[in-house]
Amino acid sequence: MNNNESLPPISIEDVNTFLREEPVQTLAPLTRAPIRGWINVAFWGLRVYIVVMLVLVGIGFVRGIH
Repeated sequence: MNNNESLPPISIEDVNTFLREEPVQTLAPLTRAPIRGWINVAFWGLRVYIVVMLVLVGIGFVRGIH
């Protein structure tokens, strides 16, 4: 909301009415989607990249301490 208009006040009775009238919805259980194809390759590439960067930072840190 980019405008400066204020919202109308909401009374507690309105909230209670809304909660009484709306059905209680239960959430479906979430399952992890299988990672396949090029996405799996991209994730492994990111893992390798992170390990290489950590090694380079470690080398830089050790060489910086004299």
